[in-house]
Amino acid sequence: MAGARIRVREGKVEVLTEPAIRSCPLRRHLYGIEIESKEAVKRVLAEHMAELGMYGPKRVLELENKPVSFGASEILSDALSEGLIDAAVLVCEGAGTVVTAKPAVLQAIGAHMTGLLKTEPIEEIQSGLEEKGCILIDRQGTIDQVLGLERAKDAGYRRIALTVAGHRAEDARRLREGEGDLGVRATILAVHTTGISKSEAQVLTECCDLVWSCASRAVREVAGGKALIQIGIAIPVFAFSLMGKRLILNRAMRFSGQLVLHRADLPLAPEGKQPEPLV
Repeated sequence: MAGARIRVREGKVEVLTEPAIRSCPLRRHLYGIEIESKEAVKRVLAEHMAELGMYGPKRVLELENKPVSFGASEILSDALSEGLIDAAVLVCEGAGTVVTAKPAVLQAIGAHMTGLLKTEPIEEIQSGLEEKGCILIDRQGTIDQVLGLERAKDAGYRRIALTVAGHRAEDARRLREGEGDLGVRATILAVHTTGISKSEAQVLTECCDLVWSCASRAVREVAGGKALIQIGIAIPVFAFSLMGKRLILNRAMRFSGQLVLHRADLPLAPEGKQPEPLV
């Protein structure tokens, strides 16, 4: 979160490293944080635990509220509702890789989930997800989106969206290469890209339908100029395929607030509107 590494164990939050960024427009809007710090990161996580039961046995597993205008979970929830995709493969703490076809479940899992590196099983979360029709790839909390794609295909889904973390860019390549063998259409969304290398940004540009720029300088420099469409200027989201464009425009159709669309050379990322520093 904010480039800091965190461990949540037995309901206690340990912020292990300093945040990599000083400020983020999105986190300022969502959580009122002007300057990032270990204390701010800990506070936000504690709020998520208190309000949504995250990282514990009382986790909320259905959610209608969509706090981020063009977040990954918001875009995918709307895509499921509109029938643009059949299912989504994403990562949930306490469960690992999860396949779901329910918009409210997808939104609950992803609305406030940041870069999850590793998780251990939480029985109540796993059982609760299964009761809501989700598929878990195992009961050990394994994170493996490629296996998630296979499990989604085995369950009969054909139009499958998947999220991958930026630092696991090679997973995006494996997903794109494997979709043909499985006979499915994989829609790949790259999230949590802060701090990735230019080579990783290049892989994401080549393999993904949508890429979030987060606080990544590499994504803005490498991916921005190749995008077909950009939504947002503080945290630009770039689409690299017609499906990516459809997902963004579908979210725009269902978004209740005001928007402006206009032609521009990309990336459009004005100074003073970006996270600081870009890393």
